[in-house]
Amino acid sequence: MDNSGAIRILYWNPGGVADKTAPLRLLAQSHDVHVILLGETKLRPTSTFRMQNFIVYRRDEVSPRGWPYRGTAALVRRDIVHDELPHPDFEELRAIGVLVKMAGREAKLFAGYRPPSPRFVRTDLINIFDGSTPTLLAGDLNAKHHAWGSRVINPVGSRLLQDAESSGLTVLGPDSPTHIPSNPRYSADVLDIVVHQHLNCPVNIEVLYDLDSQHLPILVMLALAAVAVPRRSLSARTDWAAYASMMEETIPLGGLSTPEEVEQATRLVMERIESTREATTTIYAPRSRRPELPARLSQDISHKRALRRLWARTRCPVLKTRLNALTAQVSEAVKTWRGETWESVIDRAFERATDLHALTRALQRTPIPTYPLLDEQGRRRFAPQDRAEIFADHLEVQFKPHPVPADISDETREHHQHVENTATEFLSRPPEPLGGEAFISPAEVRTAVLLLPRRKAPGCDGIPTEALRCLPRRGCATLARLFNGILRTSHFPDVWKTGKVVMLPKPGKDRRLPTSYRPVTLLSHVAKLFERLLLRRLAPCIETRTVQFGFRSGHSTTLQLARMLHHLANEWNHERSTVAVFLDIEKAFDRVWYAGLIFKLINSKTPPAIVQLVASFLHGRDFYVSVELTTSQKRTISAGVPQGSCLSPALYGFYTDDIPTLVGSLHPWERDVTLALYADDSAFFATSRNEDVAARRMQRMLDLLPAWLDKWRMAVNVGKTAALLVARRRHSAEILQLRGQEIEWKTSVKYLGVHIDRSLSMAPQGEHAINQTRTVRALLRPVLSSKLPLRTKIGVYKTYLRSRLTYAAPAWYALCSATTKKQMQIQQNIALLCTGAGRFVRNDVIARDLGVDSVGDFVAMSARRMFDCADNSSHTHLHGIASLHARPPDHEIRGPLKLTPRDLIRPD
Repeated sequence: MDNSGAIRILYWNPGGVADKTAPLRLLAQSHDVHVILLGETKLRPTSTFRMQNFIVYRRDEVSPRGWPYRGTAALVRRDIVHDELPHPDFEELRAIGVLVKMAGREAKLFAGYRPPSPRFVRTDLINIFDGSTPTLLAGDLNAKHHAWGSRVINPVGSRLLQDAESSGLTVLGPDSPTHIPSNPRYSADVLDIVVHQHLNCPVNIEVLYDLDSQHLPILVMLALAAVAVPRRSLSARTDWAAYASMMEETIPLGGLSTPEEVEQATRLVMERIESTREATTTIYAPRSRRPELPARLSQDISHKRALRRLWARTRCPVLKTRLNALTAQVSEAVKTWRGETWESVIDRAFERATDLHALTRALQRTPIPTYPLLDEQGRRRFAPQDRAEIFADHLEVQFKPHPVPADISDETREHHQHVENTATEFLSRPPEPLGGEAFISPAEVRTAVLLLPRRKAPGCDGIPTEALRCLPRRGCATLARLFNGILRTSHFPDVWKTGKVVMLPKPGKDRRLPTSYRPVTLLSHVAKLFERLLLRRLAPCIETRTVQFGFRSGHSTTLQLARMLHHLANEWNHERSTVAVFLDIEKAFDRVWYAGLIFKLINSKTPPAIVQLVASFLHGRDFYVSVELTTSQKRTISAGVPQGSCLSPALYGFYTDDIPTLVGSLHPWERDVTLALYADDSAFFATSRNEDVAARRMQRMLDLLPAWLDKWRMAVNVGKTAALLVARRRHSAEILQLRGQEIEWKTSVKYLGVHIDRSLSMAPQGEHAINQTRTVRALLRPVLSSKLPLRTKIGVYKTYLRSRLTYAAPAWYALCSATTKKQMQIQQNIALLCTGAGRFVRNDVIARDLGVDSVGDFVAMSARRMFDCADNSSHTHLHGIASLHARPPDHEIRGPLKLTPRDLIRPD
């Protein structure tokens, strides 16, 4: 939105808006409306009301008999930065409001409706117009007075005028009637008015004749601009063939034997790539995605608007007949045009798979409002620059090592000092030369470049991955020479240490708080290319324990879940109880202690030159936060492994690899706790025939954790740590504590995206998968019900619906009940009705003709593929993972046996 323009507010009393969304959307589009205020929405709390490109806030009312009546709503365009206001108390005047910022000041915008009644409650207005904040109320108040253009005066109008004069309120009405009864015996009059206070700008009100209702909408224009998210107006297209030709020229780099020469060479290479890309890039204005109305349809709408204005003035029955006919004709034409427009969108999407993917992603994307952020003083900040600085302040504190507790032991304090001294002394040495096998060849660079993902956002240098993929052989040789210079000097260039941070909101969190956002760091793709090559040299030296499945080739979340659920089911079948604790490592990646990580690398098999290079990679990093088109000041990073780097998961896994278990403190008859790790997701399992014995063993495990956490300056969020008792008997185990705080016992825990319940029925996970599938199917209904070929629709189902229905199913599907499996199959059957087959056709016939396996067969096939890959993996610890065990006879077990993941592929 142009900051020099005005904010356009539409108020309308539709008398029930459920079936009037289409004309309201057309009206908002044609008049470029920013905020829509509605009275008398008459919506049930359970009913759905959406409008494209707008965020909807509602305040519904239901009569004692359960009928929807009255109700108000406020709709804010998605690009407007705003905040929802608390609902004001009322006796007569119903209202709902939003908060925006205009011309440097906050402003409240309310939609109001006051039902017909001779009673006027002054406190309703006081609750809205409190304080010195500019406030505007638009609504049908059923208050008439000559002062705002009404034909007659009623008692409520007289009282409103008196209160307005005594309170400093301004009441405005349009210059023409807003309520035109269909019965010509009743006169038209002004009912929809505007009440405002402290608005230091011109307010213009215009009656619109676009909608067919007794209440005409009014357009309120304020000569102030609201803070809005800027729209991208330009795009770029690069001639990659010309770029590759220009990059054939040699880049002189020199010897690259000192850190200064590496810095200079890095800047030279980066500037050359960027300048060449810019020289071959064309900037153009993209075509608007919003389809324009056909000229003939626009003329008919204008004619209808003029005819309605004339009828409102004359109330001529002949004009009314012509108006009704033209209204029906325009309505049908708009429906036809929208249908044809949607079909053209579908046809274009069918031509290219990327377009179809973009369309389905857009349909699944829920509109997200942009809220102001609260600063340290609790004040709202609307401006992008202010929000960027608030995010940066929050992250700067987050990217620091955990503070050392004051009550740590002297031994731990001495350990910290020893680690710091060892790391400092090691890094002060001159770099040791690497062997010839450690250096990088141009062919290796070329292979790594081709493996780079295509659609990844660039870092602060703006260089996309396509610029690296299009490098000629000479360009790859130049990069290889630069990378070898970095290895030779053990110096990571400073220009690659700056991260561009984009904040993404966490679902279900208060978006006014910076803690409710997840930072995503964008790094230079040239730096990430070098990090990939460095990881190949570092990974063999820092191999982690076999229970760590995070970010390792041949490992996956599904495989870790299969291993874990197999363990739980097997212990259940042998009538043993399992106590599980799922740790929440606080700020795991962001607060890794640099000195501790370097100390561990020094004591590993890693060559000293690589350790010094990793230290250079970690130290001296900074970041800035990008919000819309503005950026914050750069802030320093003093802890943590960089997000977005492929080195970070490996370094974090190595840093936490020595997390303790009960090894060394077990009695001869005891079993050690079982450990499951996936990056920073840590879970411990203690098993015994007695629940209390298992809990006590787990408590011993938890008692060992604080010393290890203090030693390496890590922390656990006990409030988010959960405990789960998996046992045949519903028995409450002993209380578990960590650092003196109780760990909450849960009936269901979410681990690696799967809900695990204490009875191993997996009913919560089945319900979660089914609900997700229903939601996505509803969002993708326009695609599934379109005229796309069946093959394309089936591809959409497999990609977007079945993937959610069967996420990690090879690990948990065997544990599900027959009812849950049947409900999952029903979801597939419903989705396959997109074929348009008749009701008499059986579901299995439809699936057979389409070549779609049943849910059970698909999961079994996926499980067979997963276990075959694991059994033939180069990692020997994966061979026979979650293998079948001899189960006790049924007569020796109370209750049914639990199936394990490999039972899905057990031969009949």
